[in-house]
Amino acid sequence: MAPTNRQIDDLDRALLALLAADGRATMAQLGRGVGLSRTAVLARVQRLERAGVIRGYRADVVLPDEPRAHRARVGIVIRTPDVAGYVRRLVALDGVSEVETVTGEYDLVVLLAADSAEDLDTVLDRISGWSETVRTTTWVVLRRYR
Repeated sequence: MAPTNRQIDDLDRALLALLAADGRATMAQLGRGVGLSRTAVLARVQRLERAGVIRGYRADVVLPDEPRAHRARVGIVIRTPDVAGYVRRLVALDGVSEVETVTGEYDLVVLLAADSAEDLDTVLDRISGWSETVRTTTWVVLRRYR
């Protein structure tokens, strides 16, 4: 059963904001954050869980050897006599993990990896903004098979 706005008051919203920021916060920590006792917070959290407002708790894990969540391959057409210098600039960008010179329609193929779509977009905008970049084509990776 979905709650109505009348079932969620300002204290509930404050608790939800604290839980969203730190899902491992104790009831006592949450209570201090909103000015309620541990018992009062526990009752509110349980009510919000029963109402389906709090759907669960999870660990957001990033292992050091796992690739970043958002990946893309980018074909780049460039116009410069200093390809090596252009590649050095690419490699220096955060998220660029591979650069390959290729034959065919593109001069380079780049593997980008980022923690968010916004970060990926920022790197793509930067590359597109370079005067030596004639054109880019991006293929966002939807699923990776190993």
